[in-house]
Amino acid sequence: MLLPLLFLAGCEQDRIKTLCDSSPSLCADLHVDSWCKFERSDLIRARRQYSISPDDASAYSLMVELDRYHDCLEPLLGIEYTKRKERKNDKLDAVIKAREDLRQLEQKTRTSDYPYLQLWHWQRHGDHQARIGFLNQAGNPLMQQPELQKALAELLAPRDKQAAEQALHQALGLYPAGATIDTGIIANLINLYISGKRYSDAWVWARVLVSLDQQAGVNLNRMDAYARFDEQQQQDMQQQADHIVQRLKNGTYLQR
Repeated sequence: MLLPLLFLAGCEQDRIKTLCDSSPSLCADLHVDSWCKFERSDLIRARRQYSISPDDASAYSLMVELDRYHDCLEPLLGIEYTKRKERKNDKLDAVIKAREDLRQLEQKTRTSDYPYLQLWHWQRHGDHQARIGFLNQAGNPLMQQPELQKALAELLAPRDKQAAEQALHQALGLYPAGATIDTGIIANLINLYISGKRYSDAWVWARVLVSLDQQAGVNLNRMDAYARFDEQQQQDMQQQADHIVQRLKNGTYLQR
């Protein structure tokens, strides 16, 4: 596998170099050595997409990549280079420029009604108007993404647990076959069931969580602290859990 991977990496670098040569502005103010090369490449591609189509979706993608690039480089600024001091200087300049570009985009998108941007402004800056706008878009087709439904559920949970539960189930139903499922959605569902004293549901979904993520760190025996189930009940609930897992893996969770 090594040679194909090296070949693909080389092709990727050639593509990035071609972009930089044809549109120098895409690569301006970025560092030049091999540190954070994937974040640098992703930022260049996001810049290109935004230059072609400067809409809210492209702005959000560019903000994400600016943030990732900034966070990757910033810890390196403490490294002292004994030979080429300019390496540190170009990273410092790149971090400053990334931070400024991100600040400008945040200001430009502050009143956007694009759900991802509303969520960004609420989560990053506590913008209550963005939070209200996000909640008001619950029925918007743009909200039909697992991460947005998960975020919606987290906002709804304190005042409307039933709506939060529906959003979490909807989030799970949006995954296609073979997708990697965010098991945090299931963990949130379990917490809802426990807080609502729906212990059989919590038992089932705890088994689903463990089936999908062996490293989840769930202590299944703790279910006994909430309710005890006889052997037949456990067999029936395990069958439910197995059925749910299969539907999730097949991308048919909400299909009956």
